[in-house]
Amino acid sequence: MKVRSVPVSYIIEKMIKQELAKLKQPVTIKLFIDESKELETKKTLSILKSYKENSNNKLNLDIITLGKGTDLIERYQIERFPTILLIDAEGNECIRYLAAPQGSEVKPFIQSLQVLSGRKNYYEETLKTNLDNTKTSTIKVMVTKSCAYCPELVNMVSQFALGSSGKVKAEIIDILENPDIGDHYNIETVPYIVINNGEPLIGLISPNELLEKILKV
Repeated sequence: MKVRSVPVSYIIEKMIKQELAKLKQPVTIKLFIDESKELETKKTLSILKSYKENSNNKLNLDIITLGKGTDLIERYQIERFPTILLIDAEGNECIRYLAAPQGSEVKPFIQSLQVLSGRKNYYEETLKTNLDNTKTSTIKVMVTKSCAYCPELVNMVSQFALGSSGKVKAEIIDILENPDIGDHYNIETVPYIVINNGEPLIGLISPNELLEKILKV
């Protein structure tokens, strides 16, 4: 008897639907697009609409187009298109994606949505204890879709951003989609972290190591 294998896309879609069912409160995703970049725009819209359609009306997708949303583009300092922002209830940016949340990046993206929706953030108490000593930081995480260790690090940095009361922002960057950024940092391997444009951290690091680096900024 011939056994048919289940397509990976079907498994991922099923997982997305199951995990998005855990959202407690509505969450807003802001997507900034440039309609002249037709292929990139179509791809990102398709991905995010799939999330929205499987969220039981818990995801709001706010699409801002270059030339029509100048105030928001200036407010959030959007320089690249498409850019995805995960924002808190007050409209403050927590996580910026210059990457498509697909493949191995689906899980950390959904975990961030769940925390924004009210799920417990396991780093929050530790971060709040250290907030007075924490300076405002932006953590850039450079990734590729084929990187086996990147999703774990993306999730950790994202949870730090979500639990820091605005002191930390995360920026997830696919260097294959943004090759000039990879060239700028001369990146040869990922994951690759830069905090406030300081010395890079290469490879996996622990939560304690990340906290120590943030406190030293």
